[in-house]
Amino acid sequence: MKNIATLLITCPDTKGIVASIADFLYKHNANILHADQHQDAENSLFLMRVEWDLQEFSVDETSFPKAFETIAKTYQMEWQLKLSKVKPRMAIMVSQYDHCLAGLLHRYKNNELHCDIPFIISNHIDTKN
Repeated sequence: MKNIATLLITCPDTKGIVASIADFLYKHNANILHADQHQDAENSLFLMRVEWDLQEFSVDETSFPKAFETIAKTYQMEWQLKLSKVKPRMAIMVSQYDHCLAGLLHRYKNNELHCDIPFIISNHIDTKN
C-alpha cells in the first residue's frame, strides 16, 4: 500500500480555496492522487477531500499543522489529516441478515478494507456465530 495522506476540509464557501490548497501541495512536492469537493449552498459551506502520495512530500506529519496554518486561518477551515499508515479500529454491527457482514469480512480478508476489526456485535441470534 502506498503511503498516502488524506486532508478533510470544511469551511465557509469562497473563491480561491481549491487553488490555495493545490498550490500548497504543489509547493511541497505533493502528487495529488484524488480530490473531491462539494459546495453546500444551503449552508454556504465548502467541503473537500484530497489525497496525495507522501513519497516526495516535503512536510512531515508533525510539521503539517504549522505549515498549513496560514491557509486554514485565511479560509476559517476545520480540517483533519489522515495518514494511510495509521489503521483505524472498526467495530462491525450486524443484525439478523449476515450478507453485508460476509461482504465486509471478505473485503477485509482480501486487504480491501484498511482497518483493524477487533470485534463484531450482533443483536440477533442468527448472527451469533
